[in-house]
Amino acid sequence: MNKDEAQDLLKRYANNQCTPEERILVERWYLKESDEPDSDRADDDLSRYEDEIWLGTLKKAGLPPERSKFRLYVKLASAAAVLLFIGFGAYFLRLPEESVVQKVDRVSDLLPGGKKAVLTLSDGSRIILDDISNGRLAVQGNITISKSSDGQIIYDASGALQSAPEQGYNTISTPRGGEYQVILPDGSKVWLNSASSIYFPTTFSDEHRSVTLTGEAYFEVAKNPGRPFKVSANGMEVSVLGTHFNLMAYDDEASVKATLLEGSIRVSSGRSSALVKPGEQAEMHAKNISVNQTDVEQAVAWKNGYFYFRNTDIKSVMRQLSRWYDVEVEYAGDTPETVFSGKMYRNVNASKLLDILSYFKVNFRLEEPSSSSERIKIIVL
Repeated sequence: MNKDEAQDLLKRYANNQCTPEERILVERWYLKESDEPDSDRADDDLSRYEDEIWLGTLKKAGLPPERSKFRLYVKLASAAAVLLFIGFGAYFLRLPEESVVQKVDRVSDLLPGGKKAVLTLSDGSRIILDDISNGRLAVQGNITISKSSDGQIIYDASGALQSAPEQGYNTISTPRGGEYQVILPDGSKVWLNSASSIYFPTTFSDEHRSVTLTGEAYFEVAKNPGRPFKVSANGMEVSVLGTHFNLMAYDDEASVKATLLEGSIRVSSGRSSALVKPGEQAEMHAKNISVNQTDVEQAVAWKNGYFYFRNTDIKSVMRQLSRWYDVEVEYAGDTPETVFSGKMYRNVNASKLLDILSYFKVNFRLEEPSSSSERIKIIVL
């Protein structure tokens, strides 16, 4: 990039006319400069501090060190405490030549997860959903199971054998690095996160609609006041009539969390129960349930295609990455105390995401597995 191109880029940035990748480039110049130590900077002289950083940004852009009216709209970040993901365009970031991530071909090309799942029918037969073509997959009793053009699995009773008896239970499971969407026999929609499964009848009873979840899923339950919808997950039961909610119940998480977006739900565990309203999250620790206001956007970020960290510790971050990229995580020393806040698309390669994390004093190394049965490993240094 020459000086004229850089100057044009900075002008377009100031006028909010940049593409996402251009915004990231400018803001990266700024963040790298803001992270440079300078003992002469006074903490209480913020305007002088910003001016010095801006001059450094111009220098990195290849421009003369002149003070400019085109001020960046970026707040200074504390590198020791907060990770700043710039908007949703972070996946356009180019890796620096000196990246801490090892450049082993298989490792550097470690891809994000995608639509992967296995359907297990009531007779025990298995269908690999990411390999099979669209169209009808099976008929079970009065239900036709099909795969739509956008990758959903649909259970439909309208065109199948109406006189056939109920045909037991099916399971849809996603692997690590997988996600999938299913429309249940009652019309309820379920989005499964990675390393999750849902177990459900091919035909719901007249009294209730009950399913069992492991892992995490987002539900849009079809309204039916006469037949409550119940989800059992890792010791928590969620009862609804028709609503939108997220349920996270991974075995390796400290608690089970049910987050409500619309309608109402009742959660229970043993003798403990609570009614949850929109914008609230029920959290279960050791069968004790508490309900608090929460950021529902953070709870469903995975379903909408991005990571959302908000003062999230490194182990919580790495658990999400481990499931989505199908990797193992190992800590080489003491666990860093850094917490992270920000958003980033989930369709970025692991090496790029780790490069952004390492920007704030947490470094990583990726290791090849010693055998084909092992996973790639992320070493937190």
